[in-house]
Amino acid sequence: YNTSRAYAQWCGALFERLYRAFNNFWVRRGFDLTEPRFPLVALVFADRDSYDEYARAELGEASASMIGYYNLQTNRMTMYDLTGIEAVRRPGDRRTSAAQINAMLSRPAAERTVATVIHEATHQLAFNCGLQTRYAHIPLWFSEGIAMYFETPDLASAKGWRTIGAVNRRRLREFREYQPRRPADSLATLIASDERLRDPRQAENAYCDSWALNYFLIRQRSSQYLAYLRLLSEKAPLIVDDEATRLAEFRQAFGQDLEALDAEFIKAMSKVQ
Repeated sequence: YNTSRAYAQWCGALFERLYRAFNNFWVRRGFDLTEPRFPLVALVFADRDSYDEYARAELGEASASMIGYYNLQTNRMTMYDLTGIEAVRRPGDRRTSAAQINAMLSRPAAERTVATVIHEATHQLAFNCGLQTRYAHIPLWFSEGIAMYFETPDLASAKGWRTIGAVNRRRLREFREYQPRRPADSLATLIASDERLRDPRQAENAYCDSWALNYFLIRQRSSQYLAYLRLLSEKAPLIVDDEATRLAEFRQAFGQDLEALDAEFIKAMSKVQ
């Protein structure tokens, strides 16, 4: 880090709290995680300019639209001092202690920025704790759905996330807006391919669909979800599955009738408040 020591310590504490919460969440559901082989690395830059200079070499022009990211190749988290963002600051704000930093980043205006960092750190944990294997062909709807399930931080809790799995208000709103035009084959296309999540024209709808599907399956089909999670966690790196394999593996865990499952999914999500 080249931030203040107070901000670097705040980041370290945030990531450690997430690590404990992440571990507890999966262990309580019967999935035993492994301890990371090495300490997990996060690079924390003092300002947007120094972050951009570094990130452009890894992300190209996409760095301009990202406030933090996890790099699968380097296995590092990269971010910058969020208290420097204009929307977060107020006149008279001080950033010399963890308590002052926490107070700034607990404000509603900061929720999305902190959530983004937690989202990316969740990816890093998933790939280093045995939940997923780096370079294995994990369906993107599943990987991103888990990160969105964790992404809203609980900064009021000093001991961890009290609300893992709470309704992600942004994603629920987007899902409700998407529902009237959601195609009948939306579930099948999401499972079979990563195309919708990688296409900028479809990504927003695909992301909210992914959050909602993970939310539904974790809560309503937990034992089947765990079986599917185990299957994916055992995948070897650098072997690409075709669409038929992805659909078959999903059906193996959740049943053959995707149409019936989709109807159950939509009905359940319509009751979420």
